[in-house]
Amino acid sequence: MDIVHKLIPVSSHIILLLSALSAALHLFRDHRAPSVGFFLIASSSFLAIIPLPQALSQVQSDLEWAGEILGPSLSAFGFLWLSEDRWTAHVLLIGSALLPMLSDWLSEDSLVIMTRCASLSALSCALTVCLFAASGTGVVSSMALSLPALVAPKVRASSVVTLMSSQGARGLLDWSLKFIMAVGCWITKRALDTFLQDLKAWD
Repeated sequence: MDIVHKLIPVSSHIILLLSALSAALHLFRDHRAPSVGFFLIASSSFLAIIPLPQALSQVQSDLEWAGEILGPSLSAFGFLWLSEDRWTAHVLLIGSALLPMLSDWLSEDSLVIMTRCASLSALSCALTVCLFAASGTGVVSSMALSLPALVAPKVRASSVVTLMSSQGARGLLDWSLKFIMAVGCWITKRALDTFLQDLKAWD
């Protein structure tokens, strides 16, 4: 059972790594901002599956937290940019980037609240664009990317804030959310490509 408990989180990180890295490489040419977000997610997953010294484990935790915030925000930035809502795109990007910078001055509870607010902002922006553009894949991908930070936001101390007290239940939830996020990375790749192709067809 110990081996199973160790393999489950490793497998979830590998799945997320492959999905996010594939999306980052695929989107780099036409969608730079989402590509950077997916690269952050892939980097944190890669660091999670390799043995790290204790001094560097906090780096992995911080990078995973930043990826959960900036990944959905940069994806939403891509949708906003394609819809030519540049002002909202820049406001969302600046607001999301400020949270990691100000995290040292926030308490744990405040950090959880601000993490959820940033995720809700990214989700609402992406949903607004995708609903008006009738992009079903965009709606699904945006919800999948934002779900981890909304359901179980991580704080920089690497604890997961949930209503579950059982360690096994928390582990299962964490695995499920990473798998959902991996699906979100894959669907976002298709959604952004389709959105861009539709815009070119309209021109």
